[in-house]
Amino acid sequence: MKSKFSFSVLILFLIFEINSCATGVQSRNLLFRNNEFAIYSVKRENIKLKSEKALEQSFAHPIEISEDKILDILGNIRYKQESSYGNLLLYVFEEAEIKDFSADLMDGLRKVKPDQMLLIVSKYNPVKSVVSHYVRTGFYIWATENTIEILVGEIQSEIAFDEQGNYYDWSKIPDISFDHTPETNFILPHTGFAFKEVDGFRNRRWLVFSKKDLSKLKFEKRKVKSAKEVITSVDSDLIPEKKINRDEDDAVLPD
Repeated sequence: MKSKFSFSVLILFLIFEINSCATGVQSRNLLFRNNEFAIYSVKRENIKLKSEKALEQSFAHPIEISEDKILDILGNIRYKQESSYGNLLLYVFEEAEIKDFSADLMDGLRKVKPDQMLLIVSKYNPVKSVVSHYVRTGFYIWATENTIEILVGEIQSEIAFDEQGNYYDWSKIPDISFDHTPETNFILPHTGFAFKEVDGFRNRRWLVFSKKDLSKLKFEKRKVKSAKEVITSVDSDLIPEKKINRDEDDAVLPD
């Protein structure tokens, strides 16, 4: 009897460990999901940092923000993707992707409590083909008295075909660290936000938008390219460091 009990406990423990490792971000509470988008709340007390002073203990939640302003905030964020072929300069979110989830994100920001932040997982297929892969982007979003802040995790990470259709598969994301971690992708500087400074260094995935400047922030309309232009654009973007500004042009927000 004792051996059966021990075996059962071991099995349960292993299942728990597997699930914990697979989900990456722990202690998240699902608020809303559909086939391509999910919103979770995560308590501040479950966020662990090397430097606790880098993140407030409570937040200015809930907040009211329009769908259009969500597009203004998220629509201009670009990132550099490093590879052996060179560097690609891409948008973190497609315009249509943001418009698809902006209403749900707006509702989530209205519901989140002062001791929580929102964790967002977006699944999107920009090619809209039955043979193309979905990609996944994950990020935290929260507000303080003076700012709206975003910490980006995965950016346009390809989802395996056998995981695309199952929410329990495509919603599993790696942990999003508030501390500096080695990354092959990082956000490009923009006049609309500053990078958070953590332990004296800019965290190029932690973006800080000033609330007083939100009215000035406008979505920069993207040109719709033909197939030939897309190929030319990709070839151009692959030229190493072609459009990267020097460090002195980066906006920084200190601790």
